[in-house]
Amino acid sequence: MEKKILETIGAMPGCRQREIASAIGVWQCNAIFMRRLYDLENLGFIYSESYSDPANMEHFYKWYLTDKGKCAIMNTENREGDFANG
Repeated sequence: MEKKILETIGAMPGCRQREIASAIGVWQCNAIFMRRLYDLENLGFIYSESYSDPANMEHFYKWYLTDKGKCAIMNTENREGDFANG
């Protein structure tokens, strides 16, 4: 699940939690999904920015990859490429 979360945020910088959940096929309030999201944030792979839209009475977070998160995706892709070729 962590890899899917990182890949989704990498493909859609600034996405919302519900967009990430939808992209990986889980409910946005799924306890496991939410725990993984915040674990990745605490480990420094992703970060969020608070966004407020008073006109629509919304408050949410936009999610982004850190440099560490970008490297994690690249390292995973490189390893998978090595397995595919060897």
